[in-house]
Amino acid sequence: MIKHTLFFLLFFTFSFSQENITKGIIKDAETKETVPFVNILFKDNSGNLTGTMTNENGEFSLHHIKEVEISHINYETKKVVFETKEVEIYLSPKVYVLDELIISNVSGRDFLKSLIKDAKVRAVKNTKLTTYGREIVKINNQYTKYSDAKMDYFIKKGNGKSVLQINQSRAIKSNLQDSTSSVLNGMDSAYNVRDYVKYAYNFDGIENLIKSKEYTFDRYLRRDAAGFEYEFIKIIPNADSDELLYEGYVIVDNKSNKIIEFKVEIAESHKKNSKLKNILIAKLKLNDQSVWCKFKFVNNQYELVYYKSSFNIYIQMGKKIHDNVSGTFDLLVLDSKSDVEIPEKGFDGKTIFEAGTNYTEKFWKMNNIFPLKESEQQFVDSIKN
Repeated sequence: MIKHTLFFLLFFTFSFSQENITKGIIKDAETKETVPFVNILFKDNSGNLTGTMTNENGEFSLHHIKEVEISHINYETKKVVFETKEVEIYLSPKVYVLDELIISNVSGRDFLKSLIKDAKVRAVKNTKLTTYGREIVKINNQYTKYSDAKMDYFIKKGNGKSVLQINQSRAIKSNLQDSTSSVLNGMDSAYNVRDYVKYAYNFDGIENLIKSKEYTFDRYLRRDAAGFEYEFIKIIPNADSDELLYEGYVIVDNKSNKIIEFKVEIAESHKKNSKLKNILIAKLKLNDQSVWCKFKFVNNQYELVYYKSSFNIYIQMGKKIHDNVSGTFDLLVLDSKSDVEIPEKGFDGKTIFEAGTNYTEKFWKMNNIFPLKESEQQFVDSIKN
């Protein structure tokens, strides 16, 4: 009798958890193409407003969530109540009644300078960010390392520096046998997980470009049919330059006059200018690099929402090693608290991978994290098995 009861309880628990998982994909209503990195807002068990995002394929997976608000700066906001386990949601592109170049005495460069100066003053005040971080490394297009963690960043007031504590973590590594990849497989990624929040709040991705004379910054005013208005600043590299230059954009909320998003990446037109450089015992060439940040402005201070960094480099070591190494780092902020006490010590490694596998709960399933791509999930499953 006890065995039957236990079986029933286990079956009921499993069935209940399965019934409360909603998987979906978000698409453009006109083109039917998937929309990456869409904001999904909902209330947690305590009634607090929180959220997550779709992955780069427009996919999401939510546990025990029935009602959400879906938003994207280029699409109409939509509220959805889930009635099935698998959903396909279509967003209507915004119709801009105004999209014009701003003619002003203040240049785009000077305008960005003033915004960043203000942002650094308002960045943080002894804040704790509860986050989910994920690192993925590939060599010659083969996955070699995967790690993720639930982490707390304790940010010191005024300078953006933080003490990092890793609470739960996973670390997965492939066992490649060929000589070329085996050497590189032992290398750490180019990340420093302790510094990412600092990089975001210091706006390093765009501040370095502002200092260079190789860029122009065009300001555009955009207003949709509902009256929402924002400024789009386009970062344009010098077309005649033979240097490795970047391109990107900055989005400014006109209501608060604050930066809410920026993205910077190597300009496609200038990738040909990348040159092989001697670094220690190897030669490296940067093929691609990007930084992307999203913020919100709450209680007179900036709060980080999302940070993404990625790179692709060519490595040459001796006669045998001619490899392309790529990596991505994603950081999603789950919760934020101000005026907290900063601990004296924290994690001193450079990568999440160094924290190893140490978890008591499947944290990657409990916080409605944006899902992995199919190929990434297959790699994780293959190593686990």
